[in-house]
Amino acid sequence: MQSNSIMKAVLAIALCVSLVATGCTAQWISVALADLPVLTQMALNIASLVSTLQAGKQLNGADAVAISNISAEATKDLSLLQALYNEYKSSPSTGTIENMQNVIAEISQNLPALLAAAHISDAVLSARITAAVNLILTTVQSFAALIPQTSAAAKEPRGAGQKAIPNPKQLKQQWNRQVCAPTGNSALDAVLEGCVIE
Repeated sequence: MQSNSIMKAVLAIALCVSLVATGCTAQWISVALADLPVLTQMALNIASLVSTLQAGKQLNGADAVAISNISAEATKDLSLLQALYNEYKSSPSTGTIENMQNVIAEISQNLPALLAAAHISDAVLSARITAAVNLILTTVQSFAALIPQTSAAAKEPRGAGQKAIPNPKQLKQQWNRQVCAPTGNSALDAVLEGCVIE
């Protein structure tokens, strides 16, 4: 009789843990799948800034190449991350989680390196591109904090006190405020109006 009670208690605990784990999984996937298209649009908007600035002869060649490289890398990595999240949603596996963690590590390494190497000559444009990259990085790193840990990743410490991940509307508002807000330079402001995300 007593062993039956113990078994029921163990089963109840296992079910509770399972429900909590399933809820967390659903949360991180839904957050990522909602925000990743917005982040990808941000990366693409960086490229559109380059095109518009070049057309108006407001950007030198070296700056254009540097900013285009940042946009291309961000777009490529975010698209891959989106594909991995979709794959995980349809068929959860540890291998897919590890691939997502690897892509996030690459984003966290490559984008800051490209930004540091850019040396954008216009200080205002440089600040806006930096804000764009930082918004992408902080959001992606917040995703990383929600991803269930694999045995290899569990050995690494997780970031304590992670900020709440903004929803798509909040991401768009942050982008518009940090990247596309008027600068006082009428030529640059005309270009930045085109980068607003609705």
